[in-house]
Amino acid sequence: MLEKQFNPEMLYNRVVHFYIDKKGFSKDKANKIAQSVVQKEAIRRICKNEECKHFSHDHVRNAETCLVDNCGCNEFTK
Repeated sequence: MLEKQFNPEMLYNRVVHFYIDKKGFSKDKANKIAQSVVQKEAIRRICKNEECKHFSHDHVRNAETCLVDNCGCNEFTK
């Protein structure tokens, strides 16, 4: 099963609304937190193989072959 494609806008909106609605944070503070969360998630989902650097959703079952043409990546590296 392939991982869903990373949608930073959806994650950003969910985090902002959570911190504003549930935690009572200011809009600026919630935006800063959301930016940090989105950056960390993006980095976490990028293959650490120096030859690849594609997102995990570009790999078959996130552990086998890269789906991008002409990429020498054999395995998603965390």
